[in-house]
Amino acid sequence: VFGAELHVPLRVVNTTIRFRRLDGTIFEPDYENIHHRNETLAGIADPWLLGRATGLIGKLRVTSRAGITLPLGSTQEDPFARGRAGLSHQHIQFGTGTVSPVFAVDAGLDLGLVRVSGYTQALVFVVENHHGYQAGNRYSGGVTGDIEVVKNLRVGLGADVLSEQPERWGRVVQQDGNVGRTDLLFGGAVSYLAGTTLLSVAVRSPIYQHFIESSHDHGSDPGQLTYPAIVNFALQTSFGGASAKQP
Repeated sequence: VFGAELHVPLRVVNTTIRFRRLDGTIFEPDYENIHHRNETLAGIADPWLLGRATGLIGKLRVTSRAGITLPLGSTQEDPFARGRAGLSHQHIQFGTGTVSPVFAVDAGLDLGLVRVSGYTQALVFVVENHHGYQAGNRYSGGVTGDIEVVKNLRVGLGADVLSEQPERWGRVVQQDGNVGRTDLLFGGAVSYLAGTTLLSVAVRSPIYQHFIESSHDHGSDPGQLTYPAIVNFALQTSFGGASAKQP
């Protein structure tokens, strides 16, 4: 079975900063910091346009996907150059400014009330954008198990490994930027199938984090953005074919 998919992600990022004196006490600066601020950012990230092929190997349902990202998410000027110039800047990018290939494979086994599934995915960035920014390649994989608690309502648990290579500005890895990381996450999910529309929410929290480039250079992890959890709300539907199925 062949098909096409369009993924349009809406990203919301809330960041907070806590300033401390050398003795460890907290203080609030009386000026706007050009590097870090308490703020909430929201916007469309780069959509994905994918082709899909699905088949059965015995009872195992296998789906492969390949496609591209569309450079519609917002991008920022070089924050390190702006910082050196004493100008306010932003490190968080909602897009990459480039068209990049995406590859993914997932497989699921339906055992009736219980289902198990797994996936692997690669997002490869081959060129830098007009600001000189080149995101690090992103690789991920995971496993999930869920159970139907009432008709069309399923709950489950899952684990994911996310690996992101260092980002580059002007082909240089900045040691106070995104130096690359590997995160192991664990959490749960709830999904409900209403006709041809699948609604789901998943929460994953990191249980292990490792920063890549800095540990090679300095033998220790740098000050990096950390997060308590990733919350993913999703709405999925299909057109012109069979009804949507819970993945």
